Amino acid sequence: MVCCRHPVLSLVANLLFGTVMASAALPALAADYTGPVKVLVGFPPGGATDVVARILADKLKDTLNQPVLVDNKGGAGGMIATQQLKTSPANGSTVMLTIDHSHVIVPLTFKAPGYDPVKDFTPLAGVATYFNALAVSSTLNVKTVAEFGNWLKANPGKANFGVPASGSVPQFAALVVGKALGVSNPVVVPYRGGAPLVQDLLAGQIPAAVGSLTEFVEYHRSGKFNVLAISGSVRSKVAPEIPTFQELGLKGLDKNPWLAFVGPKDMPKEFVDRFTRAVAVVLQNPEVVDRLAKLGNEVSYATPDQLHEWITSATAHWSPVIKESGYELQ
Repeated sequence: MVCCRHPVLSLVANLLFGTVMASAALPALAADYTGPVKVLVGFPPGGATDVVARILADKLKDTLNQPVLVDNKGGAGGMIATQQLKTSPANGSTVMLTIDHSHVIVPLTFKAPGYDPVKDFTPLAGVATYFNALAVSSTLNVKTVAEFGNWLKANPGKANFGVPASGSVPQFAALVVGKALGVSNPVVVPYRGGAPLVQDLLAGQIPAAVGSLTEFVEYHRSGKFNVLAISGSVRSKVAPEIPTFQELGLKGLDKNPWLAFVGPKDMPKEFVDRFTRAVAVVLQNPEVVDRLAKLGNEVSYATPDQLHEWITSATAHWSPVIKESGYELQ
């Protein structure tokens, strides 16, 4: 993923497309298809992935000179939308904005997800990375990971970590954090989404939580709870005061989750080239960069080959963690 972290406004020039101008409209995606492009999103309207999809769709329609419509197919952690994408025509009419959960974690936590994340899809373009974060209730009165470790030692049996969903990256990240801080059996409490998790953390019903920095950062800024550390190898531009787990010496949390476009397998090269070119152009738009940043995302363009590497490297990273956790396949 390091190879994809070029400065935003020079991504295309450095990576792939030379002197493409952001204002240039591109011709129709495929010779036999000129209709609307449907962007599947595996989560309900209003969620973080949906908001990003709509920001990108609004700009892609102008760059592609075609309608680009978001189609929400929520349920099963994005599995329903991913299964639909697998059976969609490969003519350029349907793509999906996915997060790593659908293409990395679901295949590792379900016996029969209904798709192979590599064989059944065409990687199109990486869009952005975001951060998982460790937050603690203000009732703990701790400001650092070291202080939280001391609190855990002084409060045996209270190492409960809330996470937004069962079988999610935050769940396995919480196990890594707990064990790194000396808790042999940290207890993970799954919620049905980030919103109820945040409410219980605010109310002091749970001492700690691991979830998206996007959902935590405003409460952190207002002092309603404290974000102690984030995933990844570099600090977030949105909250640069928060250290990474890596710089604090906690290993195994250097992989950030990501958002990316994928399509059905065997898409024509013409489609792949034109669509990925369009995404690269849109990601040069300062307005898009700013709006994604305010949502806690770092623009990180990836070519199809680089996106394939994102998927395979994340799978290799989380597979042993999940196995070691003893998580039972669903």
